[in-house]
Amino acid sequence: MRITILTNGPGELWGWVRPVAAELRKRGHSISLWILPCQFASGHEREAASLLGVDKLEGPASAARIWQDISYETTDRVIQLGGDIQFGLKLSRSANAPLTCYSYGPRKAIDGVKILTAYPAQAKRVPSAVPIGDLVKDALAMDVTPSAMHQWNWPRQEGSPRILFLPGSRPAIRKPALNWLVKVKACLNSKISDYRVRSLFSQFMPESEFEEWQKAGLNPVKCGAGVAMREADYALTQPGTNNFELMHCGLPALVVAPEEFTKFVPVSGVLGFLAGLPLVGLSLRRVGAMRVIQRWGGYISLPNRIASHKVMNEMWGAITPEDAAEEIWDELSHPERLQKTREEYLSLSGEAGAAERLCDIASAK
Repeated sequence: MRITILTNGPGELWGWVRPVAAELRKRGHSISLWILPCQFASGHEREAASLLGVDKLEGPASAARIWQDISYETTDRVIQLGGDIQFGLKLSRSANAPLTCYSYGPRKAIDGVKILTAYPAQAKRVPSAVPIGDLVKDALAMDVTPSAMHQWNWPRQEGSPRILFLPGSRPAIRKPALNWLVKVKACLNSKISDYRVRSLFSQFMPESEFEEWQKAGLNPVKCGAGVAMREADYALTQPGTNNFELMHCGLPALVVAPEEFTKFVPVSGVLGFLAGLPLVGLSLRRVGAMRVIQRWGGYISLPNRIASHKVMNEMWGAITPEDAAEEIWDELSHPERLQKTREEYLSLSGEAGAAERLCDIASAK
């Protein structure tokens, strides 16, 4: 069977497409992968996609180019794993192929489209959606290989906690994050006598940027999240897919969204144009961010949104590196609290096998 996958950003590609493509290959299907436009693109999506063993790879390209070229795609099934669903609908109509869409966020019910999501709390936002588990959990299991475990080598030392910084895959935010995290580390130095820090990046991070983080003393490393997150004691991150990775690995974490980062967050469409205007742009971004947070019950971290209460520590708004360091120090000072957090994370994690379930549904007649 010919199956076309549509995706866009780095989180969707590595966390969703990777396990689904592996499952489809195992079943003997022919896979065509299209990388759609994404305002959060890292610039290394095609390089990452080339490692997934697909039979055909298209994109990334402009929206207009993809919109035109996708009309000529022939396929039996369409699976959308990120990106504007209008591309999936167009391909589904032109190829006369059923469309299955997987999403974390709210989606409108669309006649003839199978809408899948990870958790029941997410499914409630779309009456016809079916929760099948988190594809990210399947992706994490793919990271754990003997060679990866050997290369990581970050043994536990009594009285020396291991703190993982997760700057994310968005280049626009990583530069301000570098300066912010340097300040966090300086604040931690005054609170914790002995601790170790590593900054986790994907294998696609440019070497020039990697060296910049080394010079800043933040010990950058390239490793799969499924390995690194299981061999740390605490993490500092931003809102995003890695929030679920942390939950699945049982690694207590603090999610931060400093107000000063707002101006670096890409915004698409007409709102993106308005957000780039002087004076009014930053205000529009703040209003937009607040609306998203309010829509999800006042939470920024994904685990908190599905639990509908605070499971993962989070701070947003007018926060400083000193605030983050104080929170990390307080958490590390209470090992019994950390253990309870780990247990609650894992209780929310759910079962593995989402990729198998998605492929069963997508390939059914």
